Amino acid sequence: MHLLYVDEILTDLPGCECDIKNIFPAKLAILKTIALQRTRLIIAAFAVLGNASCASKPVEVTTGAIVSLDTTTARVASPRSAPAKTFWAAMTSLDPDYVHTHSVSIDERQFANALRTIMAGDIDEAELLLDSLGRHATDSLIRSASHILLTATLQYQNKWKQLAEIAPPRSPRSDSIRDDRAGVERWADAFRNVPTREISFPSNVVTLPLSVSAAGTPAIQVIINGKPKVFWLDTGSSMSIVASDVAEEFGVAPLVADTLEVATTTGRVPARPAAIRSLELGGVSIQNATAMIVSSALMQIRSAAMDEPGPPVKINGIVGFDIISQLDIQVDYVKGVVRLSQPQKSPTSLAQRNFFWVGTPIVRLISRGGLPLHFGLDTGAQETYAMERLLNKAQVRTFLGERKRIGGFAGLKEFRGRFIPDLRLSLAGTNLIFQKLLVFTPAVSSFIALDGVLGSDAGKTGVMRIDAMNGVFSIGR
Repeated sequence: MHLLYVDEILTDLPGCECDIKNIFPAKLAILKTIALQRTRLIIAAFAVLGNASCASKPVEVTTGAIVSLDTTTARVASPRSAPAKTFWAAMTSLDPDYVHTHSVSIDERQFANALRTIMAGDIDEAELLLDSLGRHATDSLIRSASHILLTATLQYQNKWKQLAEIAPPRSPRSDSIRDDRAGVERWADAFRNVPTREISFPSNVVTLPLSVSAAGTPAIQVIINGKPKVFWLDTGSSMSIVASDVAEEFGVAPLVADTLEVATTTGRVPARPAAIRSLELGGVSIQNATAMIVSSALMQIRSAAMDEPGPPVKINGIVGFDIISQLDIQVDYVKGVVRLSQPQKSPTSLAQRNFFWVGTPIVRLISRGGLPLHFGLDTGAQETYAMERLLNKAQVRTFLGERKRIGGFAGLKEFRGRFIPDLRLSLAGTNLIFQKLLVFTPAVSSFIALDGVLGSDAGKTGVMRIDAMNGVFSIGR
């Protein structure tokens, strides 16, 4: 679930077959889960397979994807750049060094530098570069792409007032975009007067009990305006969410009279902007946290267990990436705890970073042949999956399979599609093995050409660490 960003301006880019309205989503995890589990798993799978799915009898797959540490595989090859045929193909593959080996324009070179700056975690500097390009670049595509990246970086930094004040590129559709209830401008107008968010940390590491939702999402107790509830920790939701009944109980009121909207792959859903006066995660205190209020009727999920499912499980709310990105967080599935601490900036080169935020959190893994693969990090997704473009890059085989039961908002669904039996990748020097991996392409794409998505199952064999400030994502014992 996401806001819509201004103008459809990159649809003509070579290799960018996506709806630019859906670039840099501010997803609501529960609605994203609906889209993933109820619709995308089925529709996208058949779109990938076409008539070929009837060519042979599918193998019955009785478990979800299995992600585990791999101690049997030798160290993978040294990372190398994947070859890109065009400038935009390189940019959407997170390869800003393309400009060092190819003939490009001045505008393209400056855009690549801005992308490199974002990947290096220097968001303030990136904002200056993107603002300049959006105003002064002679290439209209560079201007438009820079404006979209700028709006995304402003939202990431909670700079709603600045976002509300910048004008979109000139377009016949500008007026209609401003009036769009799912447009980022409408949300920015609602949030523009919220006081600056403040986060304070205790001197020691905060340790909280870990809960696991029916969808497998890690969850912790939060305290809102002095009252406790259990919320999901969902990197796939770029903003935090509160169920409407919880918001009413805890005194979280909508900021505006109008009900706005967020867009999903299955349609639009009403949501209302709000500000949480006090949000506490153990000893970590957050003041003036922006959030979305979504109807409690939508905030529920069913389990994808292979046995008969129980009734829908309610979701009180979600701690989104807007908060997670400000923490150094360790989800320890073995000991059943979550550790939170203040991230400490350390000097690291771009080559040492494997975790990037470019409108969405992205993890870089390395194939056995040394090619970089980019997976979106979505701890609210029930299952890790691969996308079609990974098959040729990693040169893996697939088999036709059938899952009898896939959990979703509307109950259980049947899935027939391709599966990867065995995929071995390296993550920050640790080898991982992925088994029975679904292959499909989601209906909503992004600026970055993703090879897959890491779901909530990715770290369950050990400790998952997320440190957005230093570009660190790891899974280990």
